[in-house]
Amino acid sequence: MDWSMYADIQNLKRKGFKKTQTADKLKIHRQTVAKYWDMPPDDFMKECLKHRARKPDVYKDLIIEWLTENPDMSAAQLYDWCKEHSPLETLDFQKRSFQDYVKSIRDEYNIQKPDKSRQYEASDERPPGAQGQVDMGEISLMTTSGRHRKVYCFAMVLSHSRYKYVLWQLRPFTTETFITAHVKAFEYFGGRPREIVYDQDKVLAVSENNGDIIYTAGFQNYLDEVKFSVYLCHGADPESKGPVENVVKFAKHGFAEHRILSDIDSFNEECLAWLKRTANHDVHGTTRKRPDEAFAVEKEYLIPVSEYSFAATNEESISYPIRKDNIVLYKGNRYRVPVGTYHRDKRVFMVIDDDKDTIDITDAITGEIYATHPLCHEKGQLIGKSERSERDKNKTVKAQEEALMELFEDDELVGPFLEHIHHEKPRYYRDQLGVIKKLFEEWNKEDIIKGLKYCSEKELYSANELKSSIIYLTQESLDKRRTKPRDSTPLPEKYRGDKPGVRSLSDYENAMDERSAVNG
Repeated sequence: MDWSMYADIQNLKRKGFKKTQTADKLKIHRQTVAKYWDMPPDDFMKECLKHRARKPDVYKDLIIEWLTENPDMSAAQLYDWCKEHSPLETLDFQKRSFQDYVKSIRDEYNIQKPDKSRQYEASDERPPGAQGQVDMGEISLMTTSGRHRKVYCFAMVLSHSRYKYVLWQLRPFTTETFITAHVKAFEYFGGRPREIVYDQDKVLAVSENNGDIIYTAGFQNYLDEVKFSVYLCHGADPESKGPVENVVKFAKHGFAEHRILSDIDSFNEECLAWLKRTANHDVHGTTRKRPDEAFAVEKEYLIPVSEYSFAATNEESISYPIRKDNIVLYKGNRYRVPVGTYHRDKRVFMVIDDDKDTIDITDAITGEIYATHPLCHEKGQLIGKSERSERDKNKTVKAQEEALMELFEDDELVGPFLEHIHHEKPRYYRDQLGVIKKLFEEWNKEDIIKGLKYCSEKELYSANELKSSIIYLTQESLDKRRTKPRDSTPLPEKYRGDKPGVRSLSDYENAMDERSAVNG
């Protein structure tokens, strides 16, 4: 604020203009007018001497306007917006000093920032090319039509360099669009890491299955094609993927928040520009390195990825809606799907297996199997059990092991079998013990021990492999009993060892000649 602007404010005031009219006429913010409206000239001179001109002052009115409309804006986002509105590639003031500048603006105009915080745990650093992390989020934005609309975010970050890729779309991610995002991310990076960390999400995994993870059909096909390792986080375990949690937060609140959404393509173009100038360029707070500079090294360690066809298979079928209580109505019965499956526009196919007399509930778009139930031939039944955790949380792992040893009567194969499971599936060991314990409620001990011996011989170390072996051996035993020859009544002793007499061919010829003479 210079003396001429102050004089203009006072002149318009004397002419009877109101504060809002004055602000509009002078093209400055109303709060700036309000500050100097009743200020005596002597106080203004002191103010001018007190506040020397600072480099960010050229953006002061814009900053006040942005903060007034969006008090929760961070100094980092304001700095990025200044860069976006500047004709220069770089600003002539540093981000650190700009933070102090924003703080002084907040204090001066009493624009307090709302308190929002979330805690994270430090993650171990990974070598170049070893790991990437993926997560998704959503945010509601104002559109050019004046309405709010949700947009959905996919974020992938390389754990070593913290180099990021972000993609936005207007609908929730399906398995197909989730794979598409991977294809675009790997293209952006120029390759892929060896392992990717994921949160539990139904677009990629149907079930953890106690360590033997069952992926959706589409994502399993993609894994078979691209062949990277997957680390699936336990539920409510954000610490396993702290870096990407921060990237999603950064993308939502550092880029997307407070923007006006016109169309998704231009929004993604703006996001790529933001990644280049800010998210992948500014010094990272943890590594103290620029992600783009660290990525120049890490890029050499990434594995090349070939093009992947993710065309969905179209299948003609009748689809059914999912009710809000996560129930599908089918032929007079109610079939459960997992809690959280419901979405207003989501539809499913009911796929019947006549051989097994079961029904699969699959996503009408992705083919993801939400649930499998016995086919009910009655009416008015509720099919499926409520979700319950199989984890035995009341006992320690050691106590569970001891209980299993007692059930197996300390069979010598049990210890090595459990050790292998613990080594191969340490994160799911408690779940595996729970599944093995449950086998004793469904099968007799002899069958379970037979299955244990079979798994030990074939080097199959998993609770689910043990269960499958028990089923296989039991069925094999039944098949042998069914095909066993029937007992025949023994011949009397006097006939044993005797052989039937063999007639000469001439006997048959003579008999035929005699028959011809009689008939002749």
